[in-house]
Amino acid sequence: MKKLYIVLFLVIIFIIFKMYYLKNSNNNLEELYDNPIKINQIYEDYTYDEYDNHITIKTYNGSDSKVIIPSYINNKPVYSLDDSAFYGNQNLKKIEIPNTVIRIGHQSFIGNDNLETVIMSDNLIDIGEWAFKVCTNLKEIYVKKNSDGDKTLNNSPFSEFIVYK
Repeated sequence: MKKLYIVLFLVIIFIIFKMYYLKNSNNNLEELYDNPIKINQIYEDYTYDEYDNHITIKTYNGSDSKVIIPSYINNKPVYSLDDSAFYGNQNLKKIEIPNTVIRIGHQSFIGNDNLETVIMSDNLIDIGEWAFKVCTNLKEIYVKKNSDGDKTLNNSPFSEFIVYK
């Protein structure tokens, strides 16, 4: 009977921890877009917003077929790709998303017909609805097995494209 109580106690502690973690993760994601200190800044082919401790990429304006998103801009980590950041880019075939990125916004890559390969952030905790919708040539999204990125992608419509690094 003691073992049952111990197991129940551990299960309750686990549930409380998960609820706390999820609540704080969602709050942190919402805070990604609160109070930018600079908006619509330009870095190479990117438009971005700068916050106290991170960068959010708003749009990509380049024409490269292979894009490596920077991990840092102005010595601040790039935490997120905003909604529709790469919307309708017909040149993009391969993209590398650094491990600093924890969120990919709604429709970030929608309509990128030629996109074939994504090397995904292992630290991704949120991927927006339709992030890769109408990416008709998408074949593979590389991610580290059992990483946050893997867990997030496995709970998304894009799980069929997962390839483990």
